[in-house]
Amino acid sequence: MTAEKHHVRTHARIARLGIAAEARLAASEAAAARALALPHIAGARGVLAYAATTEEIDPAPVVARLRAVGARIAYPRVCGPGEIALHWAEDEELTPGYCGILEPADDAPVADPADIDLVLVPGVAFDEECHRLGMGGGFYDRLLPRLHAGAVSVGLAFDEQIVERVPREEHDVRLDAVVTPGRTVQPAQ
Repeated sequence: MTAEKHHVRTHARIARLGIAAEARLAASEAAAARALALPHIAGARGVLAYAATTEEIDPAPVVARLRAVGARIAYPRVCGPGEIALHWAEDEELTPGYCGILEPADDAPVADPADIDLVLVPGVAFDEECHRLGMGGGFYDRLLPRLHAGAVSVGLAFDEQIVERVPREEHDVRLDAVVTPGRTVQPAQ
């Protein structure tokens, strides 16, 4: 399984690295418009977002629009091996943390997972059934089951990150939707 995940991860990272910088901004805006059209996103009051790395699609356009209608935004902070804490934070309060990824300070107000209605989830690869392959730390696979039953998880990705099948194990958590600039993917019911 590890070799298969490594293979898919490598190819998906190469694909997203091949996207030109100017295309990334347009892709983020297109994905945001598509994501905000989902009925369960518009009403979210507590949102867990992520600060994009240079390789990832940027959730900032979604975050800005949700903030504008009153949503509180939390960000993850790595607090131990495979563990993240959630903190309410403004974008400008984020500073480089684990692996250089922007995250809130450890003294930022703590966000209770029960207060999160929507999680914008990063990933390296996603498939048609909304399975996700991350960087291998298992952070989101541990976090998502801790959220309340009505919380919605939405992966944000470039179209190039959708693969035929993401290798998965029993502990891997499936998302409710994956949004790209070109389409919205939801698992078959």
